Amino acid sequence: MRKTRNLIVLVVVLGLLAGSYFFLANRPQDDEEIPLNEKVTILKFDKNDIVKMELKSIKGELTFHRVEKEVEEEKDGEKQKVKKSMWEVEYPYEVELKQMNVDDIAYTFASLSAERVIEEETPEDLSIYGLEDPQAVGKATLKDGSEKILYLGNETPKGNTYYLMVEGDPRVYEVWMNHGQHLLYTLADVRDKSLTEINTPELAYYMVDKKDGRPMEIKANEKQSEDEARFGVGAWVMVKPYNELMSVDSNAFEQVLGSINNLAIEEFVEDGVEDLGKYGLEEPSLELIVKDKENTLHLLFGDEYDEGMIYFKTADSDSVYGMKKSGIEFTDIKAFDLIQKFAFIVNIDDVDKVVVEGRGKTHTLTLSRETKKAENEDEEDEVVTTYMANGKEVDEETFKKVYQSIIGITIDSETSKELEENPEIKTTFYLNKGPNREIHVNYVPYDNDFYAVFRSGKAEFIVSKDTVHKMLDKVDQMASD
Repeated sequence: MRKTRNLIVLVVVLGLLAGSYFFLANRPQDDEEIPLNEKVTILKFDKNDIVKMELKSIKGELTFHRVEKEVEEEKDGEKQKVKKSMWEVEYPYEVELKQMNVDDIAYTFASLSAERVIEEETPEDLSIYGLEDPQAVGKATLKDGSEKILYLGNETPKGNTYYLMVEGDPRVYEVWMNHGQHLLYTLADVRDKSLTEINTPELAYYMVDKKDGRPMEIKANEKQSEDEARFGVGAWVMVKPYNELMSVDSNAFEQVLGSINNLAIEEFVEDGVEDLGKYGLEEPSLELIVKDKENTLHLLFGDEYDEGMIYFKTADSDSVYGMKKSGIEFTDIKAFDLIQKFAFIVNIDDVDKVVVEGRGKTHTLTLSRETKKAENEDEEDEVVTTYMANGKEVDEETFKKVYQSIIGITIDSETSKELEENPEIKTTFYLNKGPNREIHVNYVPYDNDFYAVFRSGKAEFIVSKDTVHKMLDKVDQMASD
């Protein structure tokens, strides 16, 4: 018995050795190519020859026409009008198409290849491939009037290919899944989901109205001075909701601007809506307007739906779309979080005099400027400034440090109660430019720790008493030295 087993093992080993020798002796050399399965070309022609495409599928019907349109394009830094071949869709409402996506359908007709041929002749039973009653029928009409018709069957068991037949061809093909997806496209698959793009570095206007009575409105400050730019002040000003113009914190606002061009249509809900109320858009819950020098994005938002979605529309259309509510979280940012926190700030070159009153004392700080003409034509005139405190000359460095403490007072929060303007400390700025040349910034006791800041007779913010007292200490010291 043992001898028999040994003999069987010997025979198997000899067989394996013989097989290995045969493979090594006949294997392809390094410089020989191993042939691979080649794809089968089904249709091949210039897709620009297609003038019309029709899709009829289990998802609906679509018809596209190729048209010549005049569009504006930038070339060599200048905008020019050029004629361009584009696709339009037969639809009762005007819609923007993603031209690249429509071209995907044209690509399927013009550059169609198969992974393999399943049947060389038309099978007796087409139903096994889903081709007796196809999922989709696509027809492309070419410039010469000829037509290419495709029939799309079921997905194959692989899950990444489809069965397909061509009109006038008896064979059944297996084609890659992208061709099946193209023939099953709906209008939503080819519509442009982008919204008007805003050039945020050139932002001119920003408005958010949450219908709470406090719309936030920001405008570009075209008169921003070099000094303001150095201090990060004045690139934009907040017009609302505050009584006075407030400089916008550029860093905080740029985070908001970074979210604007991420806004996009997530879902197409309904076109030509007659009853906007059913989407909460008859009386919108939120309005957003953003403008640059050339473009305007104006959106209205309605009710929330499903989980985390919100209905919205553009102001100039009756089409309703859906967007993820997380996409508009930036509109929840409060006005106070976007402003520079100075009680009042003004460039020292725009000031002729500051009067500070408090603790029973009045200090008058003045700046007298004299222009000395340049001796030579290639030189500039020199402005010489004399700094005075209560009529006594003060050195420039000391004066400017005290001035910084006056305009450097920062607000801590918004007020929450009404007060009468009975100031404990007053500061009055006399300016040499602008329509309002006398600015009063007064500090009224708010509680034990804070003053309410009054400007133009109204208080909207509070500041730390300690900060204001330190400012007074510096003014007192400079005036007494």
